[in-house]
Amino acid sequence: MTDRDGLVVRSLVKHYGKKTAVDELSFSVEKGGIFALLGPNGAGKTTTLKMISGLIIPDSGSVVLNGRPASEVRQKVAYVPDEPTIFPNLSGREYLRYTGRLRGLSRSVIDRRTLLCSRLFEMDGWLDSRSGSYSHGMIQRVILSSAFVAKPDLYVIDEPLVGLDPPAAETFWRMVEGAATQGAVVIISTHTLSIASIHCRRFGIIHHGKLLHTVTHGELSGGDLQQLFFKITGTSPAEVHDYFQRDAALPE
Repeated sequence: MTDRDGLVVRSLVKHYGKKTAVDELSFSVEKGGIFALLGPNGAGKTTTLKMISGLIIPDSGSVVLNGRPASEVRQKVAYVPDEPTIFPNLSGREYLRYTGRLRGLSRSVIDRRTLLCSRLFEMDGWLDSRSGSYSHGMIQRVILSSAFVAKPDLYVIDEPLVGLDPPAAETFWRMVEGAATQGAVVIISTHTLSIASIHCRRFGIIHHGKLLHTVTHGELSGGDLQQLFFKITGTSPAEVHDYFQRDAALPE
């Protein structure tokens, strides 16, 4: 693939004091690609996602989206953090209108897309109530909806399934696949390996800030992803068991 066709990440480096959080990390994702970034806690996943999204500046390296530096096309990038929050005095609908207008979308486009997300994520009964009363799972649905309302060229989503019940998680994956079909690039960091191995098309394993291995969906079968994770990271069996026991979507 070329720099003008999808996402190209080259030699990203980020230091925090003497600690190297991300070390010469490079990969690419084609248009329509769904890429899962996997690794233990503290491996550098969130720092990597924030650099790709433009929320923090790398010490060196570059991020190019469809031929342009990602920093120049921030409006084309949607980032969903692993601990989302909403202004408590706003309703979910007001929040979606607010974030949509920040992206330059018209009221009619925002409301039309919000209506679809509300139906798919089953938010009709509470989307107009103040978000201060929302559970974590309700907030997660609204934050994910804000990304889908935006319809960006690049989705960067950190731990999307935490707080989602199984129907909402399935809706999320359907919407991700729909976005990819329309040519968007999707990068996801998740612990839900059994489900990610079904929906994602490529996987990257990161450890101590380095991308150690990438593999395509077609190169995996059965429990190969778990075995590969153990082999590459050298994580102890107990830690691996704990990591992969997070497969079930957490209740709200």
